[in-house]
Amino acid sequence: MDGAQVRVRVGGEQYALGVEHVHEVVDLGELTPIPGAPDSVLGLRNVGGEIVPAFDLARILGIARDGRRSEIDRSKIGRQRLLVTECASQRAAFAVDEVIDVSPIAGTMQDSESPHLLASMILDGAMVGVLAVDALFESIAPEVQR
Repeated sequence: MDGAQVRVRVGGEQYALGVEHVHEVVDLGELTPIPGAPDSVLGLRNVGGEIVPAFDLARILGIARDGRRSEIDRSKIGRQRLLVTECASQRAAFAVDEVIDVSPIAGTMQDSESPHLLASMILDGAMVGVLAVDALFESIAPEVQR
């Protein structure tokens, strides 16, 4: 895996994505709800004057947070972050529980059957899924194009 990766925690799991896809990292902050939007859509967030749709990465990946089905914990808003991500000239923000680090990752990549992962690897004793950013954007395409 070439280049630096942003490694994040979502629930009890870790994921990584290339820094070239991350425009910036911001606090979860105030989100404007979108009536009738799917559960994975948290709302809209003003990021530097640009309105960006925000998504719950745990819901998209189908993972639980702290033993509950994926739910943003409003009591932990100070720690949760949004990764403002870009793919094919479109931007979206993905809620994560924590940004762990930004660094190159190295190790033996294993193929993954998940459509949202390029591969997985063991890093610092934890399984890390390498996100397929294009697949994430494909899964949210109807919401981004609203």
